[in-house]
Amino acid sequence: MRTGRIDRWIAGAIVGVVALAGSAGSALAGPNSGKVSFSFGNDFTTAYFFRGILQERRGFITQPYGEINFNLYADEEGPLTGITLLGGMWNSIHTERTLSDGDGPDNWYEADLYGGLKFTLLGKLDLKGVYIAYTYPNGAFPTVQELDFTVALNDSEWLDKFAFYPSVTWAAELDNTALGDNSGYYIEVNARPSFTIIESESYPVTLAFPLQLGLSAGDYYEVGLDTDETFGFFKGGFVVSVPLAFIPSDYGAFSVSAGASAYAFGTNLTKLNEDDTPWVVGTWSINWTY
Repeated sequence: MRTGRIDRWIAGAIVGVVALAGSAGSALAGPNSGKVSFSFGNDFTTAYFFRGILQERRGFITQPYGEINFNLYADEEGPLTGITLLGGMWNSIHTERTLSDGDGPDNWYEADLYGGLKFTLLGKLDLKGVYIAYTYPNGAFPTVQELDFTVALNDSEWLDKFAFYPSVTWAAELDNTALGDNSGYYIEVNARPSFTIIESESYPVTLAFPLQLGLSAGDYYEVGLDTDETFGFFKGGFVVSVPLAFIPSDYGAFSVSAGASAYAFGTNLTKLNEDDTPWVVGTWSINWTY
């Protein structure tokens, strides 16, 4: 079973992000015309949750990640407009050496490896299936294996700037568990409405409101001897982001963002998370895509 806590937000991060919007720069990154694209980034966060389950609140937490996409098929006119093969890695590294057993790299708490396929229909609807292995290099937990299916809709054609970009994920644990003794099933509902709050050719500033609902579809949020609870958590917050247009477009698209989120928990997770709800987490990020 994976456990943890929370900490405060890094003060002043958003001020630094917005200030970048006023610096001198060049044109935004040009398109990648090839069939292979990359995305890399790093989040610096005041606390690490996994689906509402607190992992760590103390010390310095950095979460680097990367993904590669292979465009296997593209057709702008057909009902099936794209097929993408994808794979990547996500990590969480803690100065607190969270639950290290002393046999591995103590600070490297988690390393998630994943791969899968994404099918795009009509240029708007994505259907994605992904296998994930949640590994713990510092020996905190045995590897958890999971199979995820996601449906995501780009509704901007109908709602324009009021689009929600909704998605739903269903996950099945195949080996070991995130919480409790029984392999469980998880459902997550997401939306991310966003607005451009500062219009600029090179440095537009975007404000987004990510929303997330985590639910147990069976044996997912088990705590102690309590029965499974359907409602796990709800998260709502804001993120301010701006491109780093002073970096030449030949090197891809760079951006930075900062924001805060508040978590509200169901009864079982409230007990697990030190009987405290809501919790507030701040995150500062840098991202590169090409």
